Amino acid sequence: MRLAFWPGALAALAAVVTAVILARRRRGSALPYTGPFGFHEAGLARRLPDLLLALSALALLLALTRPQSGYERLPRPGEGVDIVLSLDISTSMLSEDYRPNRLQAAKEAALEFIEGRPGDRIGLVVYAAEAMTVCPPTLDHETLRRLLDAAEPGLLPDGTSIGQGLAVAASGLAYSQAERRVIVLLSDGVETVGAVDPATVARAVSTLHGDSLRAYTVAIGTTSPVLGYEVDRETLSSIAGICGGRLFDVYSRADLDGVYTAIDSLEVSTLPEEGLFVYRDHHMPLVVLGVLLLIMSLLLRWGPMKVVGE
Repeated sequence: MRLAFWPGALAALAAVVTAVILARRRRGSALPYTGPFGFHEAGLARRLPDLLLALSALALLLALTRPQSGYERLPRPGEGVDIVLSLDISTSMLSEDYRPNRLQAAKEAALEFIEGRPGDRIGLVVYAAEAMTVCPPTLDHETLRRLLDAAEPGLLPDGTSIGQGLAVAASGLAYSQAERRVIVLLSDGVETVGAVDPATVARAVSTLHGDSLRAYTVAIGTTSPVLGYEVDRETLSSIAGICGGRLFDVYSRADLDGVYTAIDSLEVSTLPEEGLFVYRDHHMPLVVLGVLLLIMSLLLRWGPMKVVGE
């Protein structure tokens, strides 16, 4: 329960205080005898019109506050942004040029990203020589976080198939009704086992989904084979360009955090972070009650139901 217009509550409180003060001032005044069959002016009947008038004012003032009750609902299909994270889990992701390693750094940054988008459906695809959907786009981010934490090299045959990572991520969004769909594909290597060129896969994805789907690619790691595994930035840049996204070059954990911050700003959710609520107004019963009490007060004061002694 909440009050949509809380200043109305202050007005109601002020009215009650005023009524109490006036009632106390009138309490000491002398009241004439009304006869054996009339109500004594000091009795409840004599005070009833004033009491009903005060209750009427209170009900109307409370109605002014617009009391509401509500419940939180889940986003409906088509609302928010549907996102799939496509994560490279080849053994090269265990390279320790990031602390503690590339994969763990990527997971931690992804977890922060997930936490910052509570109203969006987010899914997870992992790939190495093959690709696999670990979690379809969901609002159950707690389960998603557990699955992300469990993603390790060894789940799939070793190697790098960027094209499959993109294709499986896009297939996970095939039935999405959201107007905006996003793939975030992270890789630290070069296509080694894919049967189809990743750029060809990107063109197919773009043809099928059009402007409703964007792919952001993240090149993680050094370009020097001496210091680590070489990253095919040219291919990743081509994928992003074809699918309406952009390439992010990542050379440190700070750069990795900046990637998700940038994507947050580029793909702003239409849903509030505090959740979606449906509210129902309850002011009309108070308005009806207030009007009825007012009519009764007037009838007791001046109408055919006039209290004896008025």
